[in-house]
Amino acid sequence: MKRRRILRYVAMLAVAVLALLPLYWLLISSIRPASDIFRYGGRFSWHTLIPSQLTLENYTELTRGDFPLAIGNSVFVSVVTVVVALFVNSMAGFGFAAFQFRGRATLFVLVLASFMMPFESIVMPLYTLIRFLGWTDSYQALILPEVASGLSIFLFSQFFAAVPRELYEAGRIDGASWWQIYWRLVLPLSGPTIATAALMQFIQQWDAFFWPIVAASSPDKVMIQVAIARHANMETANWGGLFASASVSVLVAALPFLALQRYYIRTMMHSGGK
Repeated sequence: MKRRRILRYVAMLAVAVLALLPLYWLLISSIRPASDIFRYGGRFSWHTLIPSQLTLENYTELTRGDFPLAIGNSVFVSVVTVVVALFVNSMAGFGFAAFQFRGRATLFVLVLASFMMPFESIVMPLYTLIRFLGWTDSYQALILPEVASGLSIFLFSQFFAAVPRELYEAGRIDGASWWQIYWRLVLPLSGPTIATAALMQFIQQWDAFFWPIVAASSPDKVMIQVAIARHANMETANWGGLFASASVSVLVAALPFLALQRYYIRTMMHSGGK
């Protein structure tokens, strides 16, 4: 039994190393001199994993361009999207869980189908709407299309549906409005679901690439993934800048995930059980 446990841990460690090796390569390459990034890629040696020289020049170069602006834009857009999305999606989830109305099942199926639909399939009508509203090259164009999330609505509705019906009825008997039941009674109980939905919305906005190019292509609205892509021109590729900017993007995105991962796993297990 003990040997089996040891083998299990060894196998888990091997899988973890293999999964983290590309991330390690990314981080190490970001602090190598440009001439050393691919010098040891053809044949494996200790220098492949352990750099012989270290430099922060790749990160210093990022501060001279528009990368700081891209980080600021992405943080602003992601945070505002998370705040607005939590309010909108939690209210929608509460509506599905607390009320019975005609067409509820059909509407809920459409909500579920919305997060299975490829975003590229709605880009053209969405851009037409944004242009009609006069929102091209604006923060509204970057934020509002990402607010409503079918998956977040599903998670909130699953949580609110699991709340005992007697709790809603007790609130109504005590004279509470449906808004008070939502805001003061059940929403404070949904901490893990809030954390999970916030994490998903943040990562989705932080990794957005295609829509920012289409909807807001002006230099002052540049987003972080667009700024990273500018280093990837194969003819004049700045590999040091590419690895450094990608490392910053990964590390910033990893911070909320590491902080909220236990809530994410708990919520997903609860939703799967339902």
